[in-house]
Amino acid sequence: MKQIFVLMQFVCIGILAFFSELIALDVILILQIAAIIFGIWAVRSVGQNNWSVYPVPNLESSITRVGPYKFVRHPMYTSLIFFFLPPALRANSSFSWIVYSVLVITLILKIHFEERQLLKKHPEYSEFKKSTKKRVIPFLW
Repeated sequence: MKQIFVLMQFVCIGILAFFSELIALDVILILQIAAIIFGIWAVRSVGQNNWSVYPVPNLESSITRVGPYKFVRHPMYTSLIFFFLPPALRANSSFSWIVYSVLVITLILKIHFEERQLLKKHPEYSEFKKSTKKRVIPFLW
């Protein structure tokens, strides 16, 4: 199952990158830059043994509560969602919106799967969920 999530995620990213303007000098480039900065902050905060493209905890993983993890439980997914929104906006076609929607739905399903895996490996994750209530977008979800 974990491979399917990753495959779908990268297929959608590849399609959006190929069929739309991935980067352009426009106003919504600010959103992409913010997404990149947020993603880098997340990777640096989580540490080397704590992240993977697969939605399962690594053997030596732990629960990170610093950096962007104080605000959302899955900031790397936040970064992906907001980085690939501008290409869908720029293309503004049914095809780009379908692909972007599939990407977001895949990430949502991946989050639910990952959280179940985290609870199995780290019982303290339930406490983390209480303190960091939002999964991806602060104050919303």
